[in-house]
Amino acid sequence: MYNKSMKKFVITILILSSYFLLPTSTHAQSVDLLWQGSSYVPPFYQGRTLWSNQSKVVLLAIPHGLGLAANLNYKWTKNGTVLGNTNGVGKNSLSFLDSILSKPQSIKVDIISSQDEVLASASVVIVPVSPSLLVYEKNPLYGYLFHKEVGGAYALSEKEITLTAFPFFFSVRNRADNTVGYAWRTNVGGMESGNAVTYRAPENVSGSSQVSASASNKDEIAQQAQKSFLVQFGNQ
Repeated sequence: MYNKSMKKFVITILILSSYFLLPTSTHAQSVDLLWQGSSYVPPFYQGRTLWSNQSKVVLLAIPHGLGLAANLNYKWTKNGTVLGNTNGVGKNSLSFLDSILSKPQSIKVDIISSQDEVLASASVVIVPVSPSLLVYEKNPLYGYLFHKEVGGAYALSEKEITLTAFPFFFSVRNRADNTVGYAWRTNVGGMESGNAVTYRAPENVSGSSQVSASASNKDEIAQQAQKSFLVQFGNQ
């Protein structure tokens, strides 16, 4: 016998069936556009490598719900201009070099169907940053003290200290690359080259010394950075 309770049960089942048939965002057609600069960062660096002046940037399109990335047709647009030579099936990445006249770049990627319909698209504006120079102490026992950058006023814990310069976001493979020139200067005169320098505190003297470090890329004139800090020694 069909009663009100059975009717309510049937309606509930129909509502639940309709709910489970609804599409979810997990299966939606979309594309993510990721980018990363092709520049130097030190070991154990956490985060994205930034795009700097006169360096290369790489963008990658990651499709979702559209099938295999290698089988899709991609159309790349840079600052409103379609990049015909980088478009096509399987071309889900784009890379280019920043010019000396650095400026923001607007990049868009469309995934196109065989009927020339846009299935998904994404865009991003990326801005080149200036390279920077960070200095860390190299401890004879613990190695590089990456948890504590040398800056402002840095107190010597021993009679001698070795400082190492790391050129963040330079277009080099490593900090010892021959294209990077380093210079260390103190307020007492003299200059040292190389990516590392060792200073020794004078005997029975307390005080501080101003240190200036700089790095420049010999091949890319826009890639240069410097920093200054105080090294304190003795009983302050």
